[in-house]
Amino acid sequence: MSNPSSVTPAPGLRDVAALAGVSMGTVSNVLNRPERVRPENRRRVEEAIRELNFVGSKTAIQFRSGKSDLVGVVVPDVGNPFWGDVLRGIESVTDEKSPEHSLLVVSSRQDSYREKRAITSLLERGVDGLILAPVGNDYTDLDNFTARGKRIVTIDRQLDAHSIASVVGNDVLGGSIAATHLMDRGHRRIVFVNGPQTVAWSRDRWDGAVAAVEKAGRGHQTELTSIEVPDLTAVNGEAAVPEVLKRLPRGGAVLCANDLVALGVLNGLLSAGFDVPHDFSVVGYDDVEFASRLSPSLTTIKQSPFDMGVVAAQLLLEDADGKPRNVVFEPSLVVRGSSAPPSG
Repeated sequence: MSNPSSVTPAPGLRDVAALAGVSMGTVSNVLNRPERVRPENRRRVEEAIRELNFVGSKTAIQFRSGKSDLVGVVVPDVGNPFWGDVLRGIESVTDEKSPEHSLLVVSSRQDSYREKRAITSLLERGVDGLILAPVGNDYTDLDNFTARGKRIVTIDRQLDAHSIASVVGNDVLGGSIAATHLMDRGHRRIVFVNGPQTVAWSRDRWDGAVAAVEKAGRGHQTELTSIEVPDLTAVNGEAAVPEVLKRLPRGGAVLCANDLVALGVLNGLLSAGFDVPHDFSVVGYDDVEFASRLSPSLTTIKQSPFDMGVVAAQLLLEDADGKPRNVVFEPSLVVRGSSAPPSG
């Protein structure tokens, strides 16, 4: 075991200045304001940095400049391809318009307490801006954040009380389109496998489905019920299948709050020996990359997650001029092999 006292300390500003034959102030200027340093001195400092393998203190730079060059991003599930596409959209903009910025990404797992802790941690790290997909209800910390001149953009939910820019999908319309498609196919018993109603997009998609059934009227006699799962994952979708079979013992239609849940439902039904779409129609939401590759391919509601990420990053980085902008993306139906008229 090595003796800690024998470990060579990392070189500091003083070492760089001594080797380059300049003052510590000159070294600091090369690191932070190189345009103020004469080319010859800058060259000597850069050579000394390379020779000593010197690594500057990001914390010290942040303290002096008031900027961290960090953008915080909080999403419900980094493992969901939808949010992966959102992150790629954000990154495409920061790489092009603000390459000095790095993303700090945290998953809330649709847990409001975990989300609040993530926001607090990112604020303590001094992020320059925050992109947030809200799942909770208490966002008083955001007011302190904006009071310091920091920018915030929300995705998939507006926080009107906080005067924050947002990028949202029209989830009420999407839920209505999905339910209408199943009713148009002739289904009169629909089970909606949904997430917690505390989450805005879960609630809005359910409200849209309910509105579509009510609009169809009594003549349709459509029965719409819901099964709530704790998180919108394939595992939870598959775990909901026994309850689906209790509600629909002779087959019917299953509307899912996202494509991951639909994947789990589809796997569960096929494993139980049922045919999709002959016995059950299954409709997802998001149109993530794998939706078209499933067997049967998944009928779903198409969103534009990459574009939503692009717009969110643009709103975060653009110059503010008055009232925050709210951008709405409209969903559309993609019909594939998982939905069909009921058999018999």
